[in-house]
Amino acid sequence: MNPYTSLWTGVTPGDGPQNFHVVLLDNGRSSILARHTERQTLRCIRCAACQNTCPVYRQTGGHAYGSVYGGPIGAILTPQLMHMEHAQTLPFASSLCAACYEVCPVKINIPEVLIELRAQVVNLERKQTARAFDLMYIGMRIANSIFASAWRFRLAQRMGRIGLRLFTSKDGWIHALPSLGARWTMTRDLRGLPDQTFRDWWASRPKEKP
Repeated sequence: MNPYTSLWTGVTPGDGPQNFHVVLLDNGRSSILARHTERQTLRCIRCAACQNTCPVYRQTGGHAYGSVYGGPIGAILTPQLMHMEHAQTLPFASSLCAACYEVCPVKINIPEVLIELRAQVVNLERKQTARAFDLMYIGMRIANSIFASAWRFRLAQRMGRIGLRLFTSKDGWIHALPSLGARWTMTRDLRGLPDQTFRDWWASRPKEKP
């Protein structure tokens, strides 16, 4: 019997609690049921036969899967429960030897689901790359407009100096930036912008008389 199943005999008049509540936790399983290939994942009875036969699981252990569901069934269930936002590497944690499919008592075609999830991961990465390219293209167009004009370049310098002053620490370094800049400062620090640019210094220096 499925170890996740519990049985109740109900309430007895005049003895103990008189109300019986049933709470059904969907936890994303309705979305799995709506997909033709992935819905077979829900047939799992948690017998662990796929774990016992999986060569990858036997070498890595359950902690490597980062979830309470380990082994081949965890490689297909966890990414779906997380809506493919996390654990995208789990569908690739398999040699596709199909040993799990051979021993599964309810015949879940785990290799088929793994291949489907791998395709979804690739499509998701393509969309993310496309969005990053669009942002890069917009950024390059803005940079081109700024560098094409001397006064726009000087204005951008002044605005950048004012804006980055909020994130510059007392030691003159920028240790953390918000939004997209956070990816840069996660692994490195930036030196804060100087109070005076070279052009400003050159314009303010004393002029030598001929």
